Amino acid sequence: MDVIVEINNGKIRGYEGDDVKIFKGIPYAEPPIGELRLNTPKPKEPWNGMLDASEYRSVAPQPLPVTDFFPPPPQSEEECLNLNIWTPGCDTMKRPVLFWIHGGSHIYGSGRLLNGRSISRIGDIVLVSINYRLGPLGYLYIPGAPTNIGQLDQILALEWVRDNIESFGGDPSNVTIFGESAGATSVCTLMAMPKAKGLFSRAISQSSAVQAKGFEVSGRKFTAEMILKELNLSNDDLSGYRKLPVEDIIKAFMKAQEKALLDRKALEFRPFIDNDTLPQHPIKAIQEGYAKDIELIVGTNLEEWRFWRVFEPKFEEYEDSRIKKRILNSMGLIGEEEVKLDGLIDVYKMSRKESGLEMNIHDIHDAYMSDLIFRTPSIKFAEAQSKHQKNTYMYLFKWKTPFEGGRYGAMHAMEIAFVFGAFWEDDLWTFPKKTTETETLSKKMMNYWVNFARNGDPNSNDALEWPSYEIESRKTIIFDKEVEIWDDPLSKEREMWYSMNQWSQF
Repeated sequence: MDVIVEINNGKIRGYEGDDVKIFKGIPYAEPPIGELRLNTPKPKEPWNGMLDASEYRSVAPQPLPVTDFFPPPPQSEEECLNLNIWTPGCDTMKRPVLFWIHGGSHIYGSGRLLNGRSISRIGDIVLVSINYRLGPLGYLYIPGAPTNIGQLDQILALEWVRDNIESFGGDPSNVTIFGESAGATSVCTLMAMPKAKGLFSRAISQSSAVQAKGFEVSGRKFTAEMILKELNLSNDDLSGYRKLPVEDIIKAFMKAQEKALLDRKALEFRPFIDNDTLPQHPIKAIQEGYAKDIELIVGTNLEEWRFWRVFEPKFEEYEDSRIKKRILNSMGLIGEEEVKLDGLIDVYKMSRKESGLEMNIHDIHDAYMSDLIFRTPSIKFAEAQSKHQKNTYMYLFKWKTPFEGGRYGAMHAMEIAFVFGAFWEDDLWTFPKKTTETETLSKKMMNYWVNFARNGDPNSNDALEWPSYEIESRKTIIFDKEVEIWDDPLSKEREMWYSMNQWSQF
């Protein structure tokens, strides 16, 4: 059945499915082409007639996946700045709004990969998912062009929600931003961006990668030089860059990435400190109370790095010496050469033994990388906000998928299916399968997320109490077959990371 809504831009036709009203591909900005490529997004102009929002529209241009393990991206075009809405009713109920920012290293992904129908219907909330510019179209640094453009897209989408979501049964004064991986990094970054102030009141960070280092402009200059060289453009030729076919830019990015990897480097596409849109490191800003009014949930998965076993099907067969060399190389890249490898391994063995976890060198490598990229930054994030905001909460997702004999465990992104209620949908690509166990855990997690979006506190009378995060006890909820509360999980690993140089400034 058709559902008609009218906003300032014009009329929109969506449809109803499973007691939820659905609107797909609503443009929130003008197409970022021509002079708008690598430029501040421009709000969408009004349209004539009826906008059909029954089908998804294009996603941001991006390279193809490097493995067949992942589904190919849907149609991608520069005309990608659109959003999707799931709502129980286009009425005057003023429901809480959950605003989803997808992950994918700021290179891949889209707002259409996840279906918001279940969490909207079960939680009686409005779910919004967005597309924003990625990679060399959203985060490339060229003198004369605005910076952190992908973040500016997210902010414009939040402004659209503020101005229009009431027509979809949502409350513009009760918006919770949430995201996973690069989306969680965006969540943390938005909390430190002046232009995002007042656009949301709560935030949920699922596996943020806001590390101590990597927010400097130097890495962005290197990235731009590599890509522009492939395009035969000078480092400041913004005009030339805006005239090129988008396909050429994506191909140049892929070639530049290959060359950088051969030199043990990587192209960087993520927010950076520009003294304008992002004045300082997000964790530093949060430590100083910049986002003190924002209620917050932060968490990670136990075995984040096992996700990357997808790219190495024979990883478990690698010799121990090869794995140890990887850890040493990584320590050198982050400037921690003085850390003794044997001592680091001993800490992990001791910590893992106490917690009943795997202790071979392959698992220690994955634990080390998980802590480096996700867990330590996330703990620092929660710690920083907890100094100013009592409604700060921490989780550790520990449920392990049995997929492929369990080799992926509680890997990166595993929790998303549980948060979105993917087990009640038939159009989602997901590892966990529908069982009594997964359904039960999903209902519990959705309940916590929805309660938090509703009033800033995840707790309810019919669930285990989730204590706020305090530095003294570091109480953390554990999501597994059973939901529990632990004090300072894997504390020996956290203490080791806190002793390293890179976190001394925080």
